Amino acid sequence: MVVTKRMEMAVNKLKQVGFSEYEAKAYIALLEENPLTAYEIAKNSGVPTSKIYEVIRKLENKGTVQSIHGERSKMFIPAPPDEFIQNFRVEIDGKLNAVRNELKDIRTGMDTSYTWHIKDYEGLVLKAKRILDTARENIILAIWPDETKLLTEALEEAASRNVKIAMLHYGPASIRIKQTYIHPVKEALFAEKGARGFTLVADSKEALNARITGRHTEAIWSMNGGFVVLTENYIRHEIYQMKTMKRFEPVLRKEFGERYERLLDIYNDE
Repeated sequence: MVVTKRMEMAVNKLKQVGFSEYEAKAYIALLEENPLTAYEIAKNSGVPTSKIYEVIRKLENKGTVQSIHGERSKMFIPAPPDEFIQNFRVEIDGKLNAVRNELKDIRTGMDTSYTWHIKDYEGLVLKAKRILDTARENIILAIWPDETKLLTEALEEAASRNVKIAMLHYGPASIRIKQTYIHPVKEALFAEKGARGFTLVADSKEALNARITGRHTEAIWSMNGGFVVLTENYIRHEIYQMKTMKRFEPVLRKEFGERYERLLDIYNDE
C-alpha cells in the first residue's frame, strides 16, 4: 500500500475521532476499492493479516463496515463517509447530552477567579467558537480577517439566535455581523505592535484575550469579574473611537496625521 500525504492526513483525522491506526487504514482501503475480502483489505491497507479480522470486527461495531456474501467468500463494504459522519455525530451528541444530564446536579458552584492560559492557535479558535456558540445575550469582539474567516459560521449562528453583536474589525471585513465597526488604522497598528490581537467578551460574563505573532499564540480566558470588565471596556472604548472617527474623520486626520500617527503616540500630546 502506497501511503500518500493525503491518506496519512485522513488516517490522523480518523485517529482523532477514536479509530486505531489499523482501523483507519482498513476503512480508507475499503473506500478506495470495494467490496473486498478480509485478505484483500489487509493487502491493500497494510494491516497485518493476523490482525485483520479483529480490525474488521471493531469497524463493524462502529457501523463503518458491513459484510456481504460474495460468490465464494465473505466480503466487506464501507459505510459512505457522509453516513458514517452523521451516525457518529448522533452518537456523540447522545453521549454528551447524557453526560450533561448527569453532571448538571453535581455542579454546586464555580470558582471564577482563575485564568485559563492557551498557548496554541487551534485551542484559541476552539475556545472562541465555544464562547460564541453558548452566548445568549450579547457579544462584543475585536478581530482581524484571519480569525474572521474561521469564526464566520459561529458568528452568523449567534446572530440568528438574536444575540446582540458589536464587532470591531481591523481592516475591511468579509462579513457584516449585526453592528460592525471598521478600524481604519490596521497597517499602523500591525507595524507598531508586530502582532495582531483577538478580544472576545460574551454576556459580560467571560472574556478571551489573545496576542498572535506568526505561529505563536498567547491567550487568556477567564470569568474573573475584573478581567471581564477590563476586557469589555477596552473594546467598548475602541468602538467609541471608531464612532467618533467616522463622524469627524477629516478633522481628525488633519489634526493627527493621515494614519493617526500623532494620536497613537501616547507619549507626546501633539
